[in-house]
Amino acid sequence: MQILINIARTAVAINSCISAENEYNVCMKNRIALVLMFVLAGCGSSSRVPKAPSSIYSRLPSYSPFSSVKRQIDSLLPDTLFPPGGVSVRVVSLSSGEILYDLDADLSRNPASNLKLLTTALALQELGATYSFSTIAFADTSGRSRILLRASGDPLLSSPDLDTLARRIAERIPKGRMWTVAADISLFDDQERGKGWMWDDEPDPTAMFISPLSLDGNCIRVLVKPGRIRGESVIVSTEPATSFVTVENSAVTNPDLAHRAIHISRNWRERSNRIIVSGEMSPYDSLVTETLSVAEPTWYAMTVLTEDLRKLGISCGPMAVDTIPHNAFELARIEHTLDTVITYMNQTSDNLAAENLLKVIAGTKAGISGSAAEGIQLLRKYLAMNGIDTAKTVIADGSGVSRYNLVSAALLVRLLATVHARPDLFPLWYKSLPLAGVSGTLSRRMRGTPAEGNVHAKTGTLEGVSSISGYVTTADGELLAFSILMEHFPNSSRLYRQSQDRICEYLATLRRSSN
Repeated sequence: MQILINIARTAVAINSCISAENEYNVCMKNRIALVLMFVLAGCGSSSRVPKAPSSIYSRLPSYSPFSSVKRQIDSLLPDTLFPPGGVSVRVVSLSSGEILYDLDADLSRNPASNLKLLTTALALQELGATYSFSTIAFADTSGRSRILLRASGDPLLSSPDLDTLARRIAERIPKGRMWTVAADISLFDDQERGKGWMWDDEPDPTAMFISPLSLDGNCIRVLVKPGRIRGESVIVSTEPATSFVTVENSAVTNPDLAHRAIHISRNWRERSNRIIVSGEMSPYDSLVTETLSVAEPTWYAMTVLTEDLRKLGISCGPMAVDTIPHNAFELARIEHTLDTVITYMNQTSDNLAAENLLKVIAGTKAGISGSAAEGIQLLRKYLAMNGIDTAKTVIADGSGVSRYNLVSAALLVRLLATVHARPDLFPLWYKSLPLAGVSGTLSRRMRGTPAEGNVHAKTGTLEGVSSISGYVTTADGELLAFSILMEHFPNSSRLYRQSQDRICEYLATLRRSSN
């Protein structure tokens, strides 16, 4: 402090010598004052000087007509997470339309898989709750003998489905001929990836190729188990078992405690279906499994069907892509209803189902090969017809995988309210959403809280993005629609999901009469 006093006395002395009429001296006077201000400020940082108290609630530009609601939700968005992360929240009463809480809800953010809510709503509106995806096998015997599959964009078509289809086909065609298996994939355009998808997401099963003829989510399951003795190769198999993929296996059995972990991938950089297995396993290790996307999924499905037919004694030659001729006759079909597809899509957050849905809608409504771009145009029209402004919205795909997507919490809540007002569609929509502590992507969240078995909501996750939007019933029995969008955070998404869960749990205990 004595040093500061001496500095201050010196400054006063210098100041007394400065002429106010001299511009240069005025400048020097200001500089000296500024130096003193910084020095004094530095001393003021001593722990002996108390800081002015600050409220954790005043930092958030949130709104609520109820001070207790604002205070409680604000407290569940801690400043240890926001910033650096960004957050938008809106909570609305569906009985009165009143906004109970709002925080930057009009800002556009990446919704991740919350975008599937838009695709689901459009599908219910345009296709109808009774719509079915039908993969139909036809026979054409007018020239060369052909078995043709009309692809419907069914995202749930599975290997057991193809087994069933093959048996039904084999029952209706003569075995003494050579048949060609062909696929009619004209329902979709030829774009196999979504706009803005990350190039290095392959061969992750969530970044599969898009095709109207989809099998097992356009993925294959790889199973690896150890050999019996040291140095023996591990045993690799696939589900389904098919020649469509090849396996390069350099992994060996090693009983040592320290060994290289098993690594399973696909040679995706070369767009190859060569599966690569490396590493080591102990003879006592459990089965290791990995699900990988496959390239050229249309040919994948045709290969598996051809192999199934051959097992049943049907001779099959080279495969082809073609359209169904007018004189072809139906042999068999496999169907999955829209409600089954939507429920699977929302419960598991399946990306292929969302992308196929968007293109199916475009293909059936536009009368041309279905494209994501055309589907998005129909989606924008649907939102506009329901009074939902999309001027500040970017929709790049149907699943939310794209980093280009930008949607606001206000838009999502408005969409939730719009579908709630449709008694013909709402029950299916509501049932399709994961249920907190019970099903889907919320099965492990909010357990043992008032939100368990209460909150119906769609989740969304990308690197640095976490979201949840849906419905919660309060302790008064009032149904609320809510949306919470969080993005641009460097930490684990677990912390942000916890914040979302605490908000949902609070809303489940809310009593309007006490606010």
